[in-house]
Amino acid sequence: MSDVGALVYVVDDDASAREGVAGLIRSAGLMAKTFASAEEFLAARRPKIPSCLVLDVNLPGVSGLDLQQELAKSDVQIPIIFLTGYGDIPMTVRAVKAGAASFLTKPFDDEELLDAIRQCITSSKSAAMKEFPPFRLDDVNQCLWRRGETGPDERISLTPKAFAVLSYLVDHAGRLVTQDELLDAIWPDTFIQPEVLKYQIADIRGVLEDDAKKPRFIKTMHRRGYRFVAKVRDDDRPESPVPTGATRARVVGRARELGELRTCLEKSLRGERQIVFMTGEPGIGKTALVDEFVRQAVTEQPSLLVARGQCVEGYGGTEPYYPMLEALGQLCGGPQGHRVVEILTAHAPTWLVQFPWLVNREQRKALQPELLGATRDRMLREIHDALDTLKLQAPLLWVFEDLQWADPSTVDLISASARRRMTGKVMVIMTKRSTGMTAPNHPLQMLKSELLTHRLCREIALAPLPESAVAEYLRAESAGGTLPEGLAELIHRNTEGNPLFMIAALDHMTERGLIAREGGQWRVRVPVGEIEIGVPETLRHMIEAEIQHLTSEEQRALQVASVAGARFPAQAVAEAIEQDAEILEELFDGLAQRSEMIRAAGSRQLADGNVSPVFEFVHAFYRQLFYWRQTPARRASLHRRLGQELSSGETVLASSPAGIDVPVKSGSSNAGRSASASPAPAGIRRPVRLQ
Repeated sequence: MSDVGALVYVVDDDASAREGVAGLIRSAGLMAKTFASAEEFLAARRPKIPSCLVLDVNLPGVSGLDLQQELAKSDVQIPIIFLTGYGDIPMTVRAVKAGAASFLTKPFDDEELLDAIRQCITSSKSAAMKEFPPFRLDDVNQCLWRRGETGPDERISLTPKAFAVLSYLVDHAGRLVTQDELLDAIWPDTFIQPEVLKYQIADIRGVLEDDAKKPRFIKTMHRRGYRFVAKVRDDDRPESPVPTGATRARVVGRARELGELRTCLEKSLRGERQIVFMTGEPGIGKTALVDEFVRQAVTEQPSLLVARGQCVEGYGGTEPYYPMLEALGQLCGGPQGHRVVEILTAHAPTWLVQFPWLVNREQRKALQPELLGATRDRMLREIHDALDTLKLQAPLLWVFEDLQWADPSTVDLISASARRRMTGKVMVIMTKRSTGMTAPNHPLQMLKSELLTHRLCREIALAPLPESAVAEYLRAESAGGTLPEGLAELIHRNTEGNPLFMIAALDHMTERGLIAREGGQWRVRVPVGEIEIGVPETLRHMIEAEIQHLTSEEQRALQVASVAGARFPAQAVAEAIEQDAEILEELFDGLAQRSEMIRAAGSRQLADGNVSPVFEFVHAFYRQLFYWRQTPARRASLHRRLGQELSSGETVLASSPAGIDVPVKSGSSNAGRSASASPAPAGIRRPVRLQ
């Protein structure tokens, strides 16, 4: 079992002995933190990561045995290895009875101590996380996990300060934590307005989906503080930046992209710095592909250090550098954590103080002169100096996700890093959405274009999966036998090869008994030709949340467009709702640039000679949801109006998304008949609906 993220505390009043033990521990690739007394150890903040305590039994003042007893009273679960200068059988018996993991007499054998430490860390692994269903608090990676009901667990990023607040409340679950106590713990030696704490609590509640009036997790004690009210238990599944087991999604149809990433890694290992933008629509599988690449990379290159950070929607501009801070937090808790802390201390003190649990009060005071006059420019300069030193220790792989939500400071950091004329064994992967951020003046879009122009980065754009990859996924999820005819084509047609939509559609049909796995093989309970997938419930919630961000005018326009067809000319929609065509064209163009719902699809010449921009729904599910949100009467009315808007002979797509688009000739009697046949127009079979 790997000891990544483990921390060994050494408490000994003899400075030479203390540093000697710490040096031995660090030489074995572990992180060590030293204390000269039991009091100093008790006063320090200790992150909840796998750890053990190497403790001198004969400390002045509070002895080692006294410290063991104090930790037991405080319900602090940490394996203890006692060291003593002489054999004392009664003392040994007392310590072991009290729960000591080992008792070694000085001078001890180095390997014996290291073996004892490794055993203690292994036993400590189960305490690396705290769980309050459906969430788990991951101190190693400084993030939150939400258990997936059927699929992999979801990683949820928090800003460093929000994570520290939540971690403190969870550590002290069940009791009142006053505002002053929280402020002192999270912002020591710094004056902070109480309102800042309220904002952090509000952010945490948003992530936990916790109602302040009916709290499941954090209860506000009026004018006093907060209490974490959920039951907290240890979780035995510590996570790392490297996905394993259930947290890893199955990746199909991405052999070419994986090959490109491996080529970039090989170049970085030769000292050629590599910067990769991975782009694609939501759900296209960017994170799953990165996870698979990271898993393969660390298997092939055990010395590779991996650090991951994720941008969070809504935090851009409020928490500078938060993806880099998250990644640095992982490195500080990793196998080279002690070295990372040393480098930050020497080269980037303004960054080190962002992690209050890594420095004690005395170290913090010593750093205060270094922090005077700290500016954003200084932080940029310091982190580059630190990273230049860090990359000399081991090859580095940085992963920053969801950069469409990056704060300006992070964009500046990426820009400055890409332009530095420095070599090193460094690879940076950055994921971002290709839609919803196509405005040419967006800072990150401009940066990516400029870096591509100067060949300072490369882009891997993920396309939808082909039908063959959908079939590959279905076979991988079964025993690999023959698939029911038409099943892969049905799923691909309805999801357009989006992996997230594909999995949701598959689960949707399975839950409703239309398909099943019997004896490891897929079986279809209803003829494939009669199945219409509809909008899976999991996607419905996601799309509805996106719709709520639209104005009423935008929602109305898209509802009409959903009746016009998967592709629709803007002018036809404008005339159907008696809206100025130019205004509506601008509305659709704006939506295409900032949302993931529609995109530009060329233009169409109308019968009167005018040209109208054409747009299309990015996915059928978006169109279906807008379509079925309307009443049958309104849909029928729109079908008729859309069929009459263009001059005779002009084709308009006026159809129900239940099946294929049906051409309706303007002015013909067929238009009225088709429109009245709601919800499915005439000529389309009435399929099995899953609404």
